[in-house]
Amino acid sequence: MGAFGYERWPYGYGIGTTSLGTQYVSALFHTKPNVVGVESGFGTLVIEMGIGGLILWLVMSFAILISAWRVVRKLKGSPWFPLAFMFFLYAGILLLPMTFEGMQAYQDFVVNAYFWLLLGILFRLPTLAVSAQFAAGAQMAPMYDPRIRMR
Repeated sequence: MGAFGYERWPYGYGIGTTSLGTQYVSALFHTKPNVVGVESGFGTLVIEMGIGGLILWLVMSFAILISAWRVVRKLKGSPWFPLAFMFFLYAGILLLPMTFEGMQAYQDFVVNAYFWLLLGILFRLPTLAVSAQFAAGAQMAPMYDPRIRMR
């Protein structure tokens, strides 16, 4: 709620004004750093991008999670299900509760890279599962050829 106490909350102060690299920008350009900031990640989104940025973040987060859940449901019963569920859980925890606590988790380059990499793998898992089943079936076919006689 502290983010709505600033006068520019409808449209924000700009991306990066409350981010981790603010001290470097102010040192490079010899300017006074902004004293704008809140503890919540959602509040940080409001300060940087306004209320529209927060709404877009939530829409993006729920769109990713709904799409990921559909993939997880599609893989239910397959050996890929636990992996898909863990990727979904990682995305859900990073996008909602960890972002609510602060933007540092999402702004961490390693965590962010793993997030997008694992999402790419998650959305590719259904086709990988089908191709793995096809490859396993193709390898098993010659063993059951009726023309081959056992001696």
